Amino acid sequence: MSKVANFGKLLLINIVALLISRLANSEFVSQLDARLVLVVTLALIGVSAVIESSTPTANAKSTSWPWQDGLQIAVVGFILGLGIHYLWKSQWLLGVTFLVLTPFPLPLPIIVRFINRFRQESKERLEPLVDQGINNLAEAVVSRVESPLKEITSEFKTEYYKSLVYTCRDYQTKGLDKDCILKLEKVFVPLKIVSKDAIQVESKMIQEVENQAENPKEKQIWDFLAVMSRYPAFRRMAVLGAPGSGKTTLLRHLTLTYATKQERELHSKAPKLIPILLYLRDVRQVIAEKQPPLAELITEQVKRQRKLQPLNPPPNWFAEKLSQRECLVMLDGLDEVADESQRQEVSRWVDEQMEAYPDTPFILTSRPFGYQSARLQQGITVLEVQPFNLKQVKEFIHSWYLQTEVMSRAGEEDLGVQEEAEQQADDLIRRIRKSSPLAAMAVNPLLLTMIATVHRRGSALPGKRVELYKEICQVLLEKRLRAKKIDESLTATQKQSVLQVLALALMRNNTREFTLLEGTSLIQDKLAEVAGAANSQKFFEQIKDVSGLLVEQELGVYEFAHLSFQEYLAAVEIKETNQEKLLIGKINNPWWNETIRLYAAQTNASNLICSVLALPSPSAEAMALAYDCLEEGLSVYPEVKQQLEAMLEADLESR
Repeated sequence: MSKVANFGKLLLINIVALLISRLANSEFVSQLDARLVLVVTLALIGVSAVIESSTPTANAKSTSWPWQDGLQIAVVGFILGLGIHYLWKSQWLLGVTFLVLTPFPLPLPIIVRFINRFRQESKERLEPLVDQGINNLAEAVVSRVESPLKEITSEFKTEYYKSLVYTCRDYQTKGLDKDCILKLEKVFVPLKIVSKDAIQVESKMIQEVENQAENPKEKQIWDFLAVMSRYPAFRRMAVLGAPGSGKTTLLRHLTLTYATKQERELHSKAPKLIPILLYLRDVRQVIAEKQPPLAELITEQVKRQRKLQPLNPPPNWFAEKLSQRECLVMLDGLDEVADESQRQEVSRWVDEQMEAYPDTPFILTSRPFGYQSARLQQGITVLEVQPFNLKQVKEFIHSWYLQTEVMSRAGEEDLGVQEEAEQQADDLIRRIRKSSPLAAMAVNPLLLTMIATVHRRGSALPGKRVELYKEICQVLLEKRLRAKKIDESLTATQKQSVLQVLALALMRNNTREFTLLEGTSLIQDKLAEVAGAANSQKFFEQIKDVSGLLVEQELGVYEFAHLSFQEYLAAVEIKETNQEKLLIGKINNPWWNETIRLYAAQTNASNLICSVLALPSPSAEAMALAYDCLEEGLSVYPEVKQQLEAMLEADLESR
C-alpha cells in the first residue's frame, strides 16, 4: 500500500508541476518579478514547515493529518513547475534554483518530528541537569562574592597578618649586632636560584663564582610562583643551599611581602596567597609523635605566635583556606631536624600533606645533605640558591651600611649619614675586591654579614672562613663589651671555652635547643672550672643579651644564633680536646658535615680523608666531604692527597 501511495503522490506532484508551468506562461505571471516569485516560494516552504510542526509526535495516537499530504504535494509541484518554466524560458539560474528547492518540503515531516521529539526528550532529560547546573553556578557566584566580603571583614586575617609582620620584619643578624635592628625589607637582596638535581647541589659555604655575567637560568623565587598555575611542578619546591646562603631569610621575606600585600610590586604576576611559615625543628616532635593534619598543626602554631593578645583562628579557617588553594605553605629547615630517622618521618609527613593538598604551593628549605637523606617523593622541583655575584655583594653592603648607620643614629637619615655609610661601604667593597680570600667568602650572605660586622668594628679582616668565625666570636664576646666599657669578669677565651662545651654537647644530642636546666647541666663543670661559683643562668643571659651568640627561641628555650656558630664552636672543642675519632665516626652523618669541615680547617685533615677512602664503597656525599676537607684543610699529607685525587679521577672515568 505504501508503494502505491508514494506513486500516487509522485504522479500528483508532476500534474501540479505541469499545471504551474503552463500557468506561468500566462501574461500576468510572466510580468511578475522573479525575485518576488522566489520569496513567495520560500514563504510557502516556511508555511509548510509551520504546519508540519503542529503534527502530533510519534507517541501520539495519530501520526499524520490527510490534508497535510495534499499541501505537501501542492508545494512541491508548485516549485517543480516554476523550475520547468524558467528552464523552458532559458533562464537557467532561476530554473536550477527552483529545481534545487523542489525536494526541500519532502523531508520536512521527518525533520519537524525529529525536532519535536528532540525537544521533548531534552526537556525530560536535560532540564533537571540544567536546573542543577544553574544552582551550582549560582552557589559558585555567591561563594566568589561572599569570600572576598568575608576577607574584607575578617578581623582574624588582619591580626594574623600583623603577627607575621611583627615576626618577620627584622633582619636577623644571627647575633652579630645587638646594637641596632635592621629592617628586612631595607637590606634584603633577592636571591638567585636555579633548577637542579638534588645530588648536584653544592653544600660548601664558599663557592666559586666563575663569572659575573647574568645567567639566564638564574631566576628569583617569584618567577617560579608566578607560573605555577601553568606548570604544576612548581607548586612543590625544595630550595636547597649551603649554610648561610639565605634560605630562612628568603622565606621570611616572602612571608613579610605577602603579609604586607606587596607581592605584585615585586612581580606583576605573583599569585595572591596567604603565607604560612613553619620552622620544622620547632614542630618536629609534634609531627613525629602525633602526625597531625596540616591545618591542625598550623592552627596550633598560630595560637602560640603571640603571648599578648593570642590569636584565635575561627574554626576550620586554615582548613578551608588550604582546600580553596589560597595558601603558600613554607617549611623551613628540614636539615635542622638532626635525628635522621625523625627527619625521614618529617619528610614523609610533608609528602602526605602535599598529597592532601595537591594544588596548594609548598616551599621547603634545607641544606643539601640533610635533604638527600630524607627526600620528598611528591614530584618536587629542586632549586639551588646561588652564591652572591659582585652586583649582589655591592647592593647588600651599601644597604647594610646605610641601615646600620641610620638605626645607630635613632633613625636619622640625612645627607651626612648617607655620606658616612657610602664611604664605609665603598671601603669594604674595595678591600673585598683586593683580597681573593675575602671575595670568596663574600659570596655567602651570612659570611658577608660577618665580614661587614668585623669591618664596622674596625677589626682586621681575616682571610679564611675559620678565622672569620674566630674573629666574630672575639668581637661578640669581648671587643663589643670593651667598646661599651662594660666590665666583665670572664675573658672572651673563658666564655668561648664554656660555649664550646655546650656546642659539642648539643651536636652530640642532635639538637639546637636547650632549656636553662638542660644548659646548666651541660656547662656546669666547665663554668665552675673557669669561673668558680658563677651562676649559669646569669652566664646564659649575658651571652644572650650582650654578646648575642645565644638567642631565646621561646620562653626559657635557648639556641645559638645560627647553627654555623654551634658547628664552629664544636669543631674548636673537638680540636682542643683531641676528639678527632668522634668526627671519624660521624663521617657519614650529614648533621656533622659542617663541623668536620671547620675542624679540618684548623688541623691536618689527613685522617678524616683516609676514613672516607677506607669505606668499602664511599657515597658521593662522603667523597664530596673528603674533597672539601682537602680544599679547606689546614694541611694534608701528600700521599693522602694523591690517593684521594686518584680515586676521584677513577670515579669520574667510570661514569
